[in-house]
Order: sequence, then C-alpha cells, then structure tokens
Amino acid sequence: MAEQLQIREVRSSMGEHRAMRLPLLALFWGLSVTSALALEWTHDREPTHGLSFSYPADVFSPVAGDGKPSFRYFSDGTAAKLLIGSWTNGNRSTPNAVKNWMITNTGGYDEITYQPGGRNWFVVSGYRDDKIVYQKVMFSCGGRLANVLAIVYPIDDRSSFDPIVERMEDQFQPGHDCRDLAPNE
Repeated sequence: MAEQLQIREVRSSMGEHRAMRLPLLALFWGLSVTSALALEWTHDREPTHGLSFSYPADVFSPVAGDGKPSFRYFSDGTAAKLLIGSWTNGNRSTPNAVKNWMITNTGGYDEITYQPGGRNWFVVSGYRDDKIVYQKVMFSCGGRLANVLAIVYPIDDRSSFDPIVERMEDQFQPGHDCRDLAPNE
C-alpha cells in the first residue's frame, strides 16, 4: 500500500510524458497496472446524510440515476457500474434482513463467494452472469439509516477492479447526519 501511495504522489508531480513509465514501475512492484494508474481519486460527501466516499474519477463518471434522493450513480462507460447512497431504514430492518432482501431482490447471485457481517454492517459479494457484484451496507444513526456501496464489474476485469473496490470500501463511511430521521422508538 505504501508503494501505491508513493506512485500516486510521483504521478501528480510528473508530467504526463514521464507518467507513461508508471505501468513498468507498477509491474516491478507487483501492483496492478490499473490500481497504479487510477490515481485521480475524487472524495465526496453526500449532502443529505453525510456519507462519504471516494472513487477513481479516471475510471468512473457520474451518470443519471433513477431520481432517488441521497443516491449517486457512476459508470466506466462500458460494463462496470457503481452506486453509492443511503436510505431511511424506517421499519428498523436488521442488517441480516436487509442482506436477505438484497440477495433476493437486486438481481440475485449465481454464486455468493463472500458475506461477512457485524452488528451494524454486512458485505455480499459473488457472481451474477459474467460479472462480479460487491455490495457493502453499513447502518448508522442507531440503525435508522442504511448506507450502501455497490459495484458490478466484468469477471474478466477482476485484476483491474479488485484493488479499486478495496480502496473504495476502505474509504466508504456511513452518514451520521440523523436530524431528519425519526427518533428511535
């Protein structure tokens, strides 16, 4: 990870012509070329509830969504999609209940390969058709707010996207602005 950070700092101080050497440096250090080149990360905070997230702006661009407030949609222009958002957990569903609902109602999985969880969070990842699906949900505001990071990308691009997903999920933080949420009962 330290090598990745150093590479990012080097690129920002180099001209584009010298930055062409980065793929060779990345291979030398055993890093994914994409993770070394996805250097322009954007950090953002959703204004309604305050969840914060980062994404590589040279990989994902904002796209129109379905109009849900507190949700942001992104695409790489081809097959990879990114969704970040939050919703009020009005009926106080448990993380396990939300996970089961997502597995059943958000396109399903051909195979679930990873599903850790805790008292106020869970991850579900696996395969759907020729894609990898990764969904992380964290609950905040005493369980009244659900925050999601979801990404879908081609299995063939796994070596490029896995390091990106790792950094995004590490930097994803739930919202803590609970003012417009109903109080706990």
